[in-house]
Amino acid sequence: MRGQVDLSDGIPSLIAEGSWVSGGASEPFGSSCLARFRRQYELIPAYAAYCRHLGRTPDSVADWRDVPPVPASAFKTHDMSAAPRGSEAAIFETSGTSVSKPGRVRLGSTAAYEASLLKCFERHMLPDGARLPAIVFGPRRMEAPRSSLWFMVEKAVQAFAPAAVYVVRGGEPRWGEADSVLQRAETRGEPVLLLGTTLFFMAYFEHLERDGKSLSLPRGSRAMDTGGAKGLRAEFEREEIEAAFAHHLGIAPSHLVNEYGTAELGSQFYDDNFLAHHEGRPRLGGKAIPPWVQTRVLDPETLAEKPDGEHGLLVHYDLANVDIPIAVQTEDIGYRVGDRLHLEGRLLGAEARGCSLPFEKFLAAGGEA
Repeated sequence: MRGQVDLSDGIPSLIAEGSWVSGGASEPFGSSCLARFRRQYELIPAYAAYCRHLGRTPDSVADWRDVPPVPASAFKTHDMSAAPRGSEAAIFETSGTSVSKPGRVRLGSTAAYEASLLKCFERHMLPDGARLPAIVFGPRRMEAPRSSLWFMVEKAVQAFAPAAVYVVRGGEPRWGEADSVLQRAETRGEPVLLLGTTLFFMAYFEHLERDGKSLSLPRGSRAMDTGGAKGLRAEFEREEIEAAFAHHLGIAPSHLVNEYGTAELGSQFYDDNFLAHHEGRPRLGGKAIPPWVQTRVLDPETLAEKPDGEHGLLVHYDLANVDIPIAVQTEDIGYRVGDRLHLEGRLLGAEARGCSLPFEKFLAAGGEA
């Protein structure tokens, strides 16, 4: 049946078939989610212990919405992976702070993750079928092997770019090399694909400003920036970022796409800018929720579900999560309208701990590590 989990290769048919059809909680998604929940309950001891603590097991859960989400913080205290130790295809680390250790995400296979990320990337960055040389404002994966972001970028580059230049090497940005390759693209009239973090791009624009330089990249060039909106207050407003790309590189807002993702999710969420431009229609607000993901918005205090348009805590149910829990409770706040996700920032530390109270009680009760 369409949408059921294929446990032989870990890629659900909702992803493998490649259709980008929005829809609510369809039965295929629900049945796939419940099948994945049962598998993960059986193979992730810490997750199973948490589910038993909540009184929700595969035998008692009949609706995908009742599958217990784990807070993102759980990856810092527990091994939330079905992958046997030593057999990992990838290990990602989530961001930590000066007082907390990073979380760890272990994947026995990256097949579903790669299938999801490539379909999302191609749909939103390359709907015209272009295959452009890439300029990555970041490092190769080998220099940041625990980063899910640079894993994603390198897989996209390998799949879709005929050539690539990585601006960051040895932990240092090579602005002069970026200048050269961008100037060459401008001179030759060859459009390029720019990929990187918002902060790296803004640092490069400061370099151009200091040197009194500006570029006008050829028509068809486009950029994906990620990050820049995970704090309660972003360091840069979106309008400022769009203006900087237009001023320094000649990339219009229609050709600049912001991406959102986390190490605990196998799927990403993209702005509509370039897809709307390609399809000749007005841009849709927010970011696209892939068809194999369901996002719920919960009241931060009661964890009751909020209706469309009302903001709250974001919980994602992602079929691309094969070896780690399918349901992840983030510390992000925002709202959903149909299949569009609108991000508003992150909860403060105390608020985030409050939202994770069920897991805190599990830990207090001696929850398995």
